[in-house]
Amino acid sequence: MNQIFGALHSAQYAVTEAKQLLPQQSGQDSMQDDQKLVAQAQAQQATMQQQAQQQEQQDNATYRAAMDQRKKAALLQAQREQAEQDQKDIQKYRESQQRDQQEAQQQLDAARKVIEICPDLANTKYNRAEQFIRCRNKGMSEEQEMTYVGGFPLLAQAYLSSMVQDVFEDGVSDPARGKAITDYYLACAKRGTPCARPKW
Repeated sequence: MNQIFGALHSAQYAVTEAKQLLPQQSGQDSMQDDQKLVAQAQAQQATMQQQAQQQEQQDNATYRAAMDQRKKAALLQAQREQAEQDQKDIQKYRESQQRDQQEAQQQLDAARKVIEICPDLANTKYNRAEQFIRCRNKGMSEEQEMTYVGGFPLLAQAYLSSMVQDVFEDGVSDPARGKAITDYYLACAKRGTPCARPKW
C-alpha cells in the first residue's frame, strides 16, 4: 500500500517537474501541452487510486478470511474440548454409580450376615422395634444392629437407626414395648418429619 502511494506522489512530482523543464511556448500550443500533461497525470493518478482500492479490498478480504478461519478453528477446538469433558463427566458418573452399587451391595451382604447371627431380625411375626429388642436380649450389639439397618434404603435408615438407639440407650428389654416404639417412628415416617426422641 505504501508503495502505491509513493508511486502516486512520484507521478505528481514528475508532472510538476515536466512542466517546469519544458521550454515556454506561447499561445495555444503551450496550453495544449499543459492540458495533455495534466490529463496524463490525472489518468495515472486515477489508475493508481483504483489499484490502491483494489489492493485494500483484497487485503480486507484476506483479513476477513483469516479471521473466519480462526473463529472456525476456535469453535472446533471448543467443541472437541467440550466433547472430551462430557466423556470425562460420563465416565466419572458411571464410576460413581458403580461405587454406590458396590457399597449398597456390601451393606446388603453385611445385613444378611447379621440376620444369620439373629434370625429374629427377619422374623415378620415381630414388629421392627421388637426384633431389635429380642436380638439385643440375645447378645447382639448396637453396632451389629446398625449394620443390619444399613441394608435398608436411606430414608428408612433414619427411623430404624433411631429405634435401635432408643432400645440400647434406654435399655429396653421387654419385647412388648416394641409396638409402641415402632408405631411412634412409623407415624413420623408417614408424616415425613423428624422425631423428637422420647424416653422409653
